[in-house]
Amino acid sequence: MPQELVAAFSAETGIAVEYIGYDTAEDAIAALEQGAEYDLMIVSYQFIPDLIRNGAIVPIDYANIPNARNLSANFRDLAFDPGNRYSVVYQWGATGLLIRTDLLERPITRWADLWEPALAGKILLWPIPRDTVSVLLKSLGYSINTTNPDHLAVALERAPEFARRVGWVESGVDSVSQYLVSGEYVVALGWAYDAIDAQRQSDAIAYITPSEGTILWIDSFVIPAASPNQVLAERFIDFVLRPDMSALVTNQLAMATANEASWPLVQPEFRNSEAIFPSLATLQRAELEMPLDP
Repeated sequence: MPQELVAAFSAETGIAVEYIGYDTAEDAIAALEQGAEYDLMIVSYQFIPDLIRNGAIVPIDYANIPNARNLSANFRDLAFDPGNRYSVVYQWGATGLLIRTDLLERPITRWADLWEPALAGKILLWPIPRDTVSVLLKSLGYSINTTNPDHLAVALERAPEFARRVGWVESGVDSVSQYLVSGEYVVALGWAYDAIDAQRQSDAIAYITPSEGTILWIDSFVIPAASPNQVLAERFIDFVLRPDMSALVTNQLAMATANEASWPLVQPEFRNSEAIFPSLATLQRAELEMPLDP
């Protein structure tokens, strides 16, 4: 979150904000379960159904968030939180592939192309287990949420071979850019920030959303049940949903906002970027990683 946004809220309201980062959502949720007191959390959508089921977060009072009207209809009533009763979308994006076009023997347009023999050892992934399995499933032509035993059996059989074809982003590295610019890898899993950063360094790096469909990510605000300042938390969410503040997030972080009232304020380079704001056609072929059943 841009420090400028937090500072603007404090300057306008006189309320100090303690902003705490975390390495993984699991770390933050474990701290919450162990009694840590947070007024507001930003979490990935995959964790929201369990937080609701466990009573760890509370329903949101939209009377305190009039700027929620600025949210695009595409980000209301989503599958992981029907009616948006417990969460408000903060930022979102699509997963894609960054490729070194000058180092490829043939173009890459599909997840299935990751099995091309020439790409062995030249593919870079982030060490995120669910994302890795999702990429494997997509490369085999399956949904990332398949529970079909035959699909999963094929994926399990092919997994060792797939693992031998890929390398991993090292701990502490923020972007895949350096690996592509150096030519160490020619294909990398990445997001909008990676694409913008890499393309500013090299004209030979392209970003694609594979034709079989992309994988969406969504970060949302939730309010812990233990929060003693629920109304204040809602006031902060409302502040973030002001058009100028949501545009600030996109302009500084190169990440899309669901606040459509802010889009005219987003700098043209970002507003017109397929990496940051995927087209409707791309979204219609996209999937969310749903919580795994037993």
